[in-house]
Amino acid sequence: RILTNAHCVADQCHITVRKHGDPNKYAARIVAVGHECDLALLTTDDPTFWEGTQPLELGGIPELQDPVAVVGYPTGGDNISVSVGVVSRVEPQQYSHGASSLLAIQIDAAINPGNSGGPAILDHKVVGVAFQSLEGAENIGFIIPVPIIQHFLEDVT
Repeated sequence: RILTNAHCVADQCHITVRKHGDPNKYAARIVAVGHECDLALLTTDDPTFWEGTQPLELGGIPELQDPVAVVGYPTGGDNISVSVGVVSRVEPQQYSHGASSLLAIQIDAAINPGNSGGPAILDHKVVGVAFQSLEGAENIGFIIPVPIIQHFLEDVT
């Protein structure tokens, strides 16, 4: 399955996904949505999408000043992009999609449209999902941390 943001798939009638190195787009469907935590779980029934894929392992909560890499397809490009930043804050934040205040991790990497729903990686493990930036500020982004992700996955699986 594919983990992404709820705001990426909310109100969509047709969803496609693609994987790095494959120019094809695959029809996907929503398995579960958590609007409060801004997470969604997708799948595709096309077995060729899954060929050669490996699941990413979840890590823990990064420490302050830990470097994280945010992976995604920001608007304006067709190739995968990696932005690197450091953790500057770990505390509850207002989630703009669900209007809830939940634990979030602030990083100094740009999270632009298209980065949303992409993994934040530290030491080859997912430590969060990119989901929003701070309006009016440059290079301040937020990721949804693993405890929120795990809670969502436990609720929907």
